[in-house]
Amino acid sequence: MSKFLIGLAAALVVALVAYWPLGMGVTFVDRLEAGANVMVARADVAGVTVAMQRAPLARKALLSGPANQFQREGMGSLPGINQRVLAVPGMGRVEWTNPPPSQ
Repeated sequence: MSKFLIGLAAALVVALVAYWPLGMGVTFVDRLEAGANVMVARADVAGVTVAMQRAPLARKALLSGPANQFQREGMGSLPGINQRVLAVPGMGRVEWTNPPPSQ
């Protein structure tokens, strides 16, 4: 039982350090978002936006915009927006909030 309480206390401390104003969780996600915005701009697809999941704080990029399937996923050696955003160091996942336009 004492090992469980020690583990629980350690997990709570880690969570508080990450989310507390002095923690680096928000700063880290802000840097991920800035990097993702650079990668989306390099893809040169008008109207695509990126925001990071904030509640709960996560390393997940939420993308939206008129990108078609090829622009989103790429093909072969041509990276799509998904791969470009995932190339940001520390990025965990990419999710589109809207479906691709119909062809």
